[in-house]
Amino acid sequence: MRGSLLSRLVLALLVLSSTGAVAATAAGPAIQLSSVTVAPDDPITDEQVTIEATISNLENSDSIVDVTDLYVRSIGTTQEFDRIENVGSISPGGSLSVPISAKFETPGQKQLAINLVVQDTNGEYHSYTYPVYVEVSEPKVKADLSATTPQNDSETVEVSLTNFGNTNLTNVEVTATANGNVLERNFIRDVPPDSSRISAFHTGVVLADTVEFTATYDAAGDSHSTSLVTNVNEETQIPGEIRLTAVEVSRAGSGVMIEGDAANLGGTDAESVLVQINDTAGVQPVSPSGEYFVGGVEASEFATFELTAETESNTSSIPVAITYIVDNKRVTTTQMVDLTATAMSAGSSGAPGDSVASGADASGPGSGSAGSGGLPLRLIAGGVVVITILLAGVAYRWRSR
Repeated sequence: MRGSLLSRLVLALLVLSSTGAVAATAAGPAIQLSSVTVAPDDPITDEQVTIEATISNLENSDSIVDVTDLYVRSIGTTQEFDRIENVGSISPGGSLSVPISAKFETPGQKQLAINLVVQDTNGEYHSYTYPVYVEVSEPKVKADLSATTPQNDSETVEVSLTNFGNTNLTNVEVTATANGNVLERNFIRDVPPDSSRISAFHTGVVLADTVEFTATYDAAGDSHSTSLVTNVNEETQIPGEIRLTAVEVSRAGSGVMIEGDAANLGGTDAESVLVQINDTAGVQPVSPSGEYFVGGVEASEFATFELTAETESNTSSIPVAITYIVDNKRVTTTQMVDLTATAMSAGSSGAPGDSVASGADASGPGSGSAGSGGLPLRLIAGGVVVITILLAGVAYRWRSR
């Protein structure tokens, strides 16, 4: 309903306050405008408004009356919107409902008067006035298309045109096109404000991946259109799935650091990805990374993570919980990380993540370590000096000769 509550309240109050005012005196006919309705109750500019007045000749009336005129004017002016003459006769106890029309070019509140003229059997005329307020709005044209596929019929698309405006949509036509070719054209009934109309299209023979639906319609004196492109041959995608890949584990005493990638192996995005070490017998998550918020991971993409834990010496694996949201559903899985294939550090202490050199000589110069098995550097240098002195002596003696 486009009803204006204010307009209806004003109209109701006017009905109550005017019922007695329009009745004639005891000397004349007892005439009453017992009901006045406005449709639509929240009209727009240039829209025809129907005002229906119910004229009653009460039972205590002493005369049959002829309704000679019924007309609508703006209060306090001579501007007349519509007039009906020679409406008909009403006997005592009878009533007559008469529709009368008006149309407004500008928005705003219109203060109107329903004017009634009757003639009794003595030939005398009696006039009555009934005030009516009508709120007129600017036309608002807004409509959108939506498309759905029935659960048990993948070859049909139901297209819905919804009227979000305040004026009727008329001469409505919905067309389906693919690759520039018209596939089907459907005509649907007028769409009142705040309502929808559905039209079904068969898409089972469409070779294109997408179909464009276009609705054309008339509203507020102009032609309008709205379009929607929808997939009709879209393959079902595998939901997103997060797995831990390229996992590397380093240990330092009881501390363990796990690094790797949270990879999305599915075809849809995963959101709010969280990896964390489960607190179990022999395994305890510790700072700084007992849990790690990865965030969103797009389809076929990955994001890095790192976790830290303390373990007992005989622990062979660590359970890592993976939680994420995919296709609006929360998923929780657990993946075991093997510790048996990791190299143990030489030290017995150190925080998780401390790097430990392996397979490299840790002794410095002069430590006496055999190293690679070559001659000591100082011995080589001394030999070079001795050879140099001997060569210099030989040269000197050769020159002396």
